Amino acid sequence: MTKRRYVPDLISDMAECDANYFRLSRLFPNMYEDECVEFGVQGTTEDGAIVTLRITERCPYTTMLSLQVDSEADKSWIKWPSLEVRVYHDLNTAEVISFERHRNFKYRYAMPNPDMYQPDEKSQINRFFGEMLTFCLVYGHALDQSFS
Repeated sequence: MTKRRYVPDLISDMAECDANYFRLSRLFPNMYEDECVEFGVQGTTEDGAIVTLRITERCPYTTMLSLQVDSEADKSWIKWPSLEVRVYHDLNTAEVISFERHRNFKYRYAMPNPDMYQPDEKSQINRFFGEMLTFCLVYGHALDQSFS
């Protein structure tokens, strides 16, 4: 039996990035002026988390931002991944460019590979970002902190 090679679904991947742009726009509506937005999320347990979206670079058509999640309860076994996202305002799309200091993801990886990436690693990371933003939209709440 011959294994079929993974073929990226570029239409689905771009649709996810476009949806992430609109989710991000709802969470961080003043992205052009503010440097940071922070809010809390409450999951299904007693523990909550603080989500921080911080602008790291602004250009005329793109914005770089980082997403950091910190658990309210300091538990060493829980480690939230940090993400860097490039937001393309002219295209209305947002793409993860760094996931826990891993960068330059390919659309397809051969199996097996030395970094142990999945064949659709880039797609999975952008879907994770979308799920994180959706979770924040559903369960997030404003904090009484002001950033400028």
